[in-house]
Amino acid sequence: MTPVIWLLGLSGSGKTALGSLLRLYLEGQGIKTDFIDEGRFCRQTDIAPETRTTAVDALRDHVLQQHAQGRVCVVAATTPYDCMRQKNREILPLYHEVWVRCSLQTLVDRDTRGLYAKAGHTHVTGLCGLTDTFDEPRHADHVIDTDHRSLVESYLLLRDFALNALDGARRWARMEQTLLESPQVIVGQQHSFAF
Repeated sequence: MTPVIWLLGLSGSGKTALGSLLRLYLEGQGIKTDFIDEGRFCRQTDIAPETRTTAVDALRDHVLQQHAQGRVCVVAATTPYDCMRQKNREILPLYHEVWVRCSLQTLVDRDTRGLYAKAGHTHVTGLCGLTDTFDEPRHADHVIDTDHRSLVESYLLLRDFALNALDGARRWARMEQTLLESPQVIVGQQHSFAF
């Protein structure tokens, strides 16, 4: 079993940069990894909520396929609605949600792609956090504040979180294997497992 590391947050918060760095690190450690950016499934702006939901559904299906092949999946997707995240938790095995949090003011100031300036002049619609809803995550497994941390600091926090997730997945796989090989060990006995 391999984990799914799902980076979510507003456009420009650093999801893609952090996800790309994490993929490079994991592959350098010999871990089969797939980095999936939402841009492969939809544009981040000028789309209706229904279209965005359909795109995240397609992205999630792709993640399931890659996960079934034993790959660690690192996802960078805005994932703005609570219902999307809840569906992720219900469907994706070993799902780990990381909120790449950045204040709207910092994003407007940075505006590396000019999206926020365009949205202010109505050239762009559907920009989450500005012209579309972004439900603040209430159950994120980890939060990285990129308006208070450098890229290096943010990456190191993500790397350590991902390594812990991998460790947990390995422990789970070992326990599962032990139970499959020796089911008689647990018959009639009570055991507690520490994670």
